[in-house]
Amino acid sequence: MHMTWTTDVHLDCASTESRNQWLKEIQRDGGQSLLITGDISDGNTVCSELAWLANQYPASIYFVLGNHDYYHRNFDSVNLEISKLCTQHSNLIWLDEQNSIRLSSTTVLLGHTGWGDAQNGDFLTTPIRINDHRLIQDLSNLHREELQQILQQRGQTAAQHIEGAFQQALQSEPSTIIIATHVPPFPESAWYKQYAGTFDWIPDFTCKAVGETVLRLAHDNPTIQIRVYCGHGHSPGHVRMASNLEVFTGGAEYGQPSIAGQIPYT
Repeated sequence: MHMTWTTDVHLDCASTESRNQWLKEIQRDGGQSLLITGDISDGNTVCSELAWLANQYPASIYFVLGNHDYYHRNFDSVNLEISKLCTQHSNLIWLDEQNSIRLSSTTVLLGHTGWGDAQNGDFLTTPIRINDHRLIQDLSNLHREELQQILQQRGQTAAQHIEGAFQQALQSEPSTIIIATHVPPFPESAWYKQYAGTFDWIPDFTCKAVGETVLRLAHDNPTIQIRVYCGHGHSPGHVRMASNLEVFTGGAEYGQPSIAGQIPYT
């Protein structure tokens, strides 16, 4: 069995032809369910895009949001609409509002959007300025130090959710735990082409709080295989952070949504 995995599809940038081709690719892949690791659209259209997909794809659609999914809006308004949407479509499952989900007798899924939490690298001195801090209402027009505090809190919120869902998952004694998030949890998993961990970019392209939490959970539970699936940087990559912890980062291209891969489980 497997889940079909897709990430950073940016449907607001996709033509009707390319989105329909993406949908056909998903259907041909034959997965038991679909996992989307964020950046589905933008804040104004993410709900309508998810509703369209839920009507076209009858199986379970597990998803987290990405930073682009809040563009032109604020966090609370998007979250409220997403939560309401999931009550209207039973096959839409927003992992931020779930604990652990049993996929099989041995495999559990959990996840959270995460965020670039300004803890890796040097957020205060990096010359990089990303659109999040201009186009998301809660993050715009802030002093750099104030912005850093908000981003760090978002990272902590994600880490706390993953910790709680993981501890709940342990009750079912799984052999594999799959964690879905948007932002890579480690510099080693923040890929750009063939390279990972570029210093000036990692404040916004890694979530250190999630990374530290997942690494500790892997250390504390050595018999459980943990696989993290993420996106955000549009370049694919794979890294093993511990004997029982792997991170898969999905590739993407604006205007050409595609499958990032298959997630096998038994």
